[in-house]
Amino acid sequence: MVAPGLKDRYTTVYFPSEEDKKRWAELAKNAKVPLSKYIYEMAERSVDAEKEISRSELVRELSEIKDESQKLRGELKIKNMLLGKLEGEVYKARYAAFSDVDASSGQRRYDEDLVSILKLRNRTFDGYTILKELGIDPRDSEAVKLVGNQLESLKRFGLAEETANGWRWKE
Repeated sequence: MVAPGLKDRYTTVYFPSEEDKKRWAELAKNAKVPLSKYIYEMAERSVDAEKEISRSELVRELSEIKDESQKLRGELKIKNMLLGKLEGEVYKARYAAFSDVDASSGQRRYDEDLVSILKLRNRTFDGYTILKELGIDPRDSEAVKLVGNQLESLKRFGLAEETANGWRWKE
């Protein structure tokens, strides 16, 4: 008989066989809980498992995400290469006046980043480090020439000097 206060929470379970009931009773005993609580917990686990994504779905989703990530990395690499080339072209266009180091007529505007690298950091920089700091590809001979010509021009004006260790701003 069910207690009157528990009647709304009560249900009856019929096992397929007596052996099944004994097996479940043994499992509940090993878990040190009453059979009714054990049955309820197993039913809850089943409901929770239905809510969760299956392992095969997770593996498939992870595989798709890895493929997409690899594709995006490839696209990013290509875009970074294009960006580098375009930045090199912009640099060459901006400082084309330095294509000839001996040009003395007209006004020429120096690369402010180049001047600040030499002037503000107050140390000696080799050519490769200067190119790296300016974001110039050392394989771009035209851009490298423009930087070199700017350095030579700064040297002529007595603002920079070339030492055995590289270029530095004159004090």
